[in-house]
Amino acid sequence: GISNIWTDEYQPTPEDSKSVIWHHGKTAEIKVGNEEIGFLGEISNKVRDSYKIKGTAVLFDIDFEKLSRAASEEHEYRPISRFPAAIRDIAVLIPREIRMAEVLNKIESEGGDLVRDVDLFDIYEGEELPEGKKNLAFHIIFQSGDKTLSSEEVDEPQEKIIKALEKEPQWQVRKQ
Repeated sequence: GISNIWTDEYQPTPEDSKSVIWHHGKTAEIKVGNEEIGFLGEISNKVRDSYKIKGTAVLFDIDFEKLSRAASEEHEYRPISRFPAAIRDIAVLIPREIRMAEVLNKIESEGGDLVRDVDLFDIYEGEELPEGKKNLAFHIIFQSGDKTLSSEEVDEPQEKIIKALEKEPQWQVRKQ
């Protein structure tokens, strides 16, 4: 929906913060290209408890001048394809210090022309995972502007993506 359009354009990137105000692993810079235009994060339990805040609390800061400049830039128009998209999910177990953008860039660069979009839909860090690891799950949207893709035509770039991810020594593609 709207949030997918927003994150495609403005790309929040997970950032670890050393400040005690933030919940570890639940902060992000908001960037347009390589320029930071804002920051958001979940408030830590310690801070919420000290202010007697019940439930989750999130803060954000956006430089509206930078946002306005970015919004007024020209955007490339790409017509919507008449052909259906194929969506595949992929999960990757990686070291906690690896940035989501690094994995996303690898998926996009290896997927070829049929990859229309890649969306992060889950970040998991929990007891079931090996120490120092996190799991990232992505929707990969494949689509052609010329025809309906067969399953085999989607399998080929997906396998290329998987092989590229598995070449990274500490990355593991999780099979369902």
